[in-house]
Parts: sequence; structure tokens; C-alpha cells
Amino acid sequence: MTHLPLIKKATETDAEKLSEIFDNLLEDKDSEAYRANVERFGIPEEYVKKVFSKEALTKATTDKNMIFLVAFKENNEIIGFAQTILFGTEKAELDRMFVFPKESGKGVGTQLLQETISLLERQGITKLAVKAGKEETFARRFYEKNGFKLQGETTVKAPWGREIALALYELPLIPNQSGRRKRIEETRTSAL
Repeated sequence: MTHLPLIKKATETDAEKLSEIFDNLLEDKDSEAYRANVERFGIPEEYVKKVFSKEALTKATTDKNMIFLVAFKENNEIIGFAQTILFGTEKAELDRMFVFPKESGKGVGTQLLQETISLLERQGITKLAVKAGKEETFARRFYEKNGFKLQGETTVKAPWGREIALALYELPLIPNQSGRRKRIEETRTSAL
């Protein structure tokens, strides 16, 4: 029997654990996570170490303009996370979401996204944006399946200096609502 993961707001302790996990992933150059992220996008290890450092992740747990959620298995093992940045009172951007490869395809990402949306709607946010790599077909399908609409494409210079082609998506939210699942099903039905 598959158990649904526990999704909760990240604490400082969670941030420390997550930082340790990423340190270990960086050490294993043959891991799927390393190849699919660091190698594929040419991200310098120093940059990854900085953004997933204990200090950076701990800061994210207390930032009032950020929602930082962590997914756990029933044994309290971290299996994914999502970080969302709030821009004012109406718009937010899903900055990053990561599900560890061994948990991919089990609905963890969908649950992280649904909980993020629920929290944003309760805060009165009306629009959620996300950027996905133009060539990241898995990520793009995931967002489209969950109701995001393509707004366009752009190329940006990443913080590590490389040009990256991105697809820009948005999802309209219904403030102060929690019935998200029904709306996703309606979106899927109307697309048929």
C-alpha cells in the first residue's frame, strides 16, 4: 500500500537535513539527480552548494515572502520540497520544486504543488507563475497537466553565466478557496 507523503512548512531542522542531502548528492557524480541537474544545465557545483547551503535554506524557512514546503515519507525521510516566492499580495512564483529521483512518478510533486496552491489561495494570491527549461518536457507536461498555461518563451542569463531557454507558465488562482482538486478536474475535462 502506497502512503501519501506528509507535506508541511519547512523548519530550520528540515532545512539542515535538506542541505545535508544535497551535499551528499553533489558528492555522487554518477547519481541521476546530479546528472539531470548539475551536468545537464552546466551549473557550477559552487553555485549549487551556495543555494542549498544550510544558511540559504534556513533563511528561506523564515522569509515572509517565501513559502517553503517539504515532503516526507512515513519514516520522516525528506523526499522533496517546493519553494515559492511571493510578489506583493496577488502574484507568486514557484521558484523551485524538486522530488528525489527514487520518489519520482509517485505523486509527490503533485501533492507539493496542490499544497502550495492551497496556501497561496488562502493568502489571497490570484496568480502563480513558474518557469521551466524549454527542453524540460517532463516538467512542462507536469505543469500543463496541473492547469498551467504557456505564456511565452524567453532566454535568460543564469546566475552562473550560461544562457538558458525558458518556457513561462501561469496558473490563475481562486483566492480564499480550498477546492482546488475540483477545478483541476474541470480543466482536464474541458481540454478533452
